Amino acid sequence: MREAVAKKYMSIPMAERLYSRANCKVIAEQIASEEKITGMSLSQLSCEIFAHAYIYYNFKFVPKFLRGAKIFKSIYNSVENGVDLEDNGDKWYRRIAYRMIWLFPAF
Repeated sequence: MREAVAKKYMSIPMAERLYSRANCKVIAEQIASEEKITGMSLSQLSCEIFAHAYIYYNFKFVPKFLRGAKIFKSIYNSVENGVDLEDNGDKWYRRIAYRMIWLFPAF
């Protein structure tokens, strides 16, 4: 019988360095090489880290009347304290969103 392995979690505090695709790739490589998080590719890690920073640093461009909407508050609250990672990553629809954000231009 296989022994249950505890799922690993980690948090990266929000910082401007995360708003760089190149930095996110380096951070992802470090996370993977140290096996801090497993079950995610380097690309998935990079995209998730960058997407959190992208949302955080571009939230100011969301019109004020939308910032108060429940969905926008929820999204911002999920990124304002940094990037929370866990083994095997987020659900498939979040991964698609992260990939799409990776392709957006950075301001």
